[in-house]
Amino acid sequence: MNKLIIGVSPRFSHDFKDEYHYVRINIDYITQIINRDAIPLILCDGATFNDALKLCDGFLIIGGDDIDPKFYNETNIENLSKGIDDATDLIDKKILDYAKINKIPTFGICRGIQAMAAFMGGSLYQDISFANLKHPTENKKHMVNKVATTNLSSLLPDSFLVNTYHHQSVKDLPEGFITTFTNHDVIEAMEHKTLPFIGVQWHPERFYTTESKIIFDYFFDLVKQNKK
Repeated sequence: MNKLIIGVSPRFSHDFKDEYHYVRINIDYITQIINRDAIPLILCDGATFNDALKLCDGFLIIGGDDIDPKFYNETNIENLSKGIDDATDLIDKKILDYAKINKIPTFGICRGIQAMAAFMGGSLYQDISFANLKHPTENKKHMVNKVATTNLSSLLPDSFLVNTYHHQSVKDLPEGFITTFTNHDVIEAMEHKTLPFIGVQWHPERFYTTESKIIFDYFFDLVKQNKK
């Protein structure tokens, strides 16, 4: 098969009236994959999970609810972390563990960048307001500013407009990562020094700008180079 396969982390809707859990993924993520002539593969845990990982040329860790703070050695302070789901956390962690060991290009969006931090040795602010961080929330859009030059950030402007849908953010970077964009006190993007890992706190798939295209194109270039 010549087409790239991008593994996508699932998110679940839980119907507590019965035993079923429904996979829910915003179509905008899938559109970005399909528009680049690649195949999205939803990675649900189970007997064939490891086999599915091996099929993937890259991974997209998407947005969602909060991660259990136990993964970065904290408790859920005043119930600040919302919507914790063990199955979701486990899948994201397994994907990232596999991607790290095998050096598979991985793109984390919103919860995805937070998953990289939480599961790779960093930590999170459980609530931006509770931590008294300066970060705008009005109109769900704000500027991000470049603070380091890397392979990806060098392709982007020094400052540009993004959207925001989060109340948590990366606190301590995992080993090997560099902060590339910030907004006041909040880390908005990071990139690994040697691994093909990138993460952004905003949603480029929803607010599809020139900068969004550059970021997705860069990720797919990483995937293509790695496949060679």
